[in-house]
Amino acid sequence: MATLLDLTQHFFDMFEPERTEAEAGRDVANDKACFTKAIEGFLRSGKKEDAFVVYLCFCEMFNLFGSGYVNTKKLLELLSDHEYHSGELLEKHRDHYSHSVYVFALGLAIYALDKTYRDTFNNFYGYGSGKSAGLKFLKSWGIVALFHDIGYPFQLAHEQIKTYANEVWGENEENPYVSFGNMEKLVAISKSQRQKLENLYGYAPIDDINDLLAYGIQFRIGYDPKIVAPYLMTRVVKQTKFMDHGYFSAVLLARRFLDNGVEKFGIEHLDILTAILLHNNFNKFDKKDDPKLNIRPIALGEHPLSYLLILCDELQCWDRMPYGKESKRDPIAWDIDLSIRDNSISAKYIYESYIIHKEKALLNKFVDEMQSGVFVRKILGGEKELGYISSTLDLEVKCDEKPKEKRINNFASDDRFINLYDLAKLVHSSYNEHCKSYNEDQLNEDFGNLPLEFKVSNIEVAKSYSYKLELINCFYSSKSLDYPVVTDFSKLHIDGIDDVRGFLCREEHIRWVKEKLSLGWKYGTDYKNVEERNKKKIHKSIAPFDVLPPSEQSKDNLMIQNMIDLLPKFESNIKIYNYGSGRKDKETYEIAGTGHRYFITDRQLLKNKIKAFLEKFTDRYRVVVRTCFAYGADQLIAECAVEMGLTIKATLPMPYEDYIKDVRNDAISNGRDFSEEDELKMRHLLAQCAVCDIIPDTQFRYAKANAHMLDKCDMLLALWDGKPMDLKDQNKKPINQGGTFDCIQMAKDPKIGRHIEVHIIDCFR
Repeated sequence: MATLLDLTQHFFDMFEPERTEAEAGRDVANDKACFTKAIEGFLRSGKKEDAFVVYLCFCEMFNLFGSGYVNTKKLLELLSDHEYHSGELLEKHRDHYSHSVYVFALGLAIYALDKTYRDTFNNFYGYGSGKSAGLKFLKSWGIVALFHDIGYPFQLAHEQIKTYANEVWGENEENPYVSFGNMEKLVAISKSQRQKLENLYGYAPIDDINDLLAYGIQFRIGYDPKIVAPYLMTRVVKQTKFMDHGYFSAVLLARRFLDNGVEKFGIEHLDILTAILLHNNFNKFDKKDDPKLNIRPIALGEHPLSYLLILCDELQCWDRMPYGKESKRDPIAWDIDLSIRDNSISAKYIYESYIIHKEKALLNKFVDEMQSGVFVRKILGGEKELGYISSTLDLEVKCDEKPKEKRINNFASDDRFINLYDLAKLVHSSYNEHCKSYNEDQLNEDFGNLPLEFKVSNIEVAKSYSYKLELINCFYSSKSLDYPVVTDFSKLHIDGIDDVRGFLCREEHIRWVKEKLSLGWKYGTDYKNVEERNKKKIHKSIAPFDVLPPSEQSKDNLMIQNMIDLLPKFESNIKIYNYGSGRKDKETYEIAGTGHRYFITDRQLLKNKIKAFLEKFTDRYRVVVRTCFAYGADQLIAECAVEMGLTIKATLPMPYEDYIKDVRNDAISNGRDFSEEDELKMRHLLAQCAVCDIIPDTQFRYAKANAHMLDKCDMLLALWDGKPMDLKDQNKKPINQGGTFDCIQMAKDPKIGRHIEVHIIDCFR
């Protein structure tokens, strides 16, 4: 069993992005890296903001309806907005915006790991088995999965009145209901479009989108189009029972495809539309309403996209935000463990508790369906019932109870009114002097022409606002609240932080460094201009904030000032508030790290022990790890802290560049190789330090660096072989100052002014 994040990784080795003739200057490898990182980020957090980056990257990579995300912006944002504002008025409703990205990721994992599905899909479309097949699947599946619920606002409107009427008058067929007029206009296509479609497919008549969808269903599934086409309209006009969002999603997407040019409307596009149409009511429930349709479960070999969407849509019932009243009372699983093999899926859904009402001992209905086998039978069918798909798939579903882990990056800032794309444009314009005088159209064009990496970078700045504010006991909101309003970070007083603005600048710099490193950038100075720098992916500012020149530090300062300057520019009257004494964050617990520069103990074994030790403190404290960054153990401890997402701080015994040379020379003099890669690794670790203190030039500066580090810490973690060293020679002059044993002795010395507990991990030289 593994996480969906683990399984999805397999897909990204199976495709290579392509550069079209019109995009000759585009860095497709970097686009893939941005996209991969976006998927990983979402699967770690499950947050709407991270789902947005996945939508953005996908739309930018494939330019679905013209240039980039702008042409799909409204479709996706309206879904998110309507769910947030309208979902609570319903009995049953859960998030579909983030859900669609989970569905997307699940489909990628199935394609990568289920050979039966992958071979069937590739053979069905004649894609072969190379990496280009993976890219073609990604595009088709991405549109299907990410856009399959964009029609949900239509269903929401219907469900709201239905819920209200049922609550007022009880369930009654004579209750008022909402249906839709002007549907003929919504599904209409022009005369020229009709002719082109009829010529393209050799089928007539195609008078509107309903005819187009009916033809697509006949082509793959065989349902009679003369029955299906008029039936599609009756399902939304004067419809009292339900409103199928799948139909509206297909229609909205069809209009976008048609507006983009009929000549681009291949059979794959038609399969995308019919997969979306068939995923919900039509092929799952309508068979009970109209036997003439002859609806049956869909087989993999007749419509692979439809098959996969129905399967993934049903399986994705974990970590979905509940909006409806009943949905909130009956929680779904908060996580899932998966095993996907050839024609086999094993899923374990993880619940906080199987019981949703302790006094009545009421079993969660989802758990009940999964444990009784009903969940699987709905999908695959049983002896007496038809499923949603016809399949030989070996599907095993189990449940488990575990305490819900704290979600990362859940903050109080209210972001429902913030459009991250628009905020990112403001960030971009504030950073680029030439943009400041642009009107909105010019700014849109300038931002639209940015490479995907830099669009995402601006969005990541915008996303980081809530995190950074939380660090200083603040949040933003459009509500008028009884908290102090923050208009100047310099005047804010926070316990434990002497300079709030400087603290935030350091956090912004670390965020930027981590972002660059994750996309393959390195420290470097060998470039003459920005274009050469970006092409080589090297940057001189991948260094600790403390060693940057003021001109570079000012860039981080600008990003911090933007929080105060840009947020109020939204129409929602956004303010930054300070919790004051009404909120308490975790206490900070600082751990010093030291150890041998050269050792023979297995590095991975040591890393496992270091992480296990640090993990003991992370639930209770905000852990900060300090080291002197010497070769060996110091850097290994810092590396572990970075991998765990902990704050690291450095205490260096001499100026930054001098110390890097000193570490290199020391390694070489001890017969160790200190390669360019080793130096970059050290630089990159140091660049992620929140603080980089440098000890003034003095005698015994290595020992002074240890003393400075220990003076700020609560505990010492030492990787040591247990062998004491002489700290004075026969003339009682100090020797071996600043080494591991000397550091341990300092921690135990009562003269330091407070007790520092020492934890030893065996490490042999």
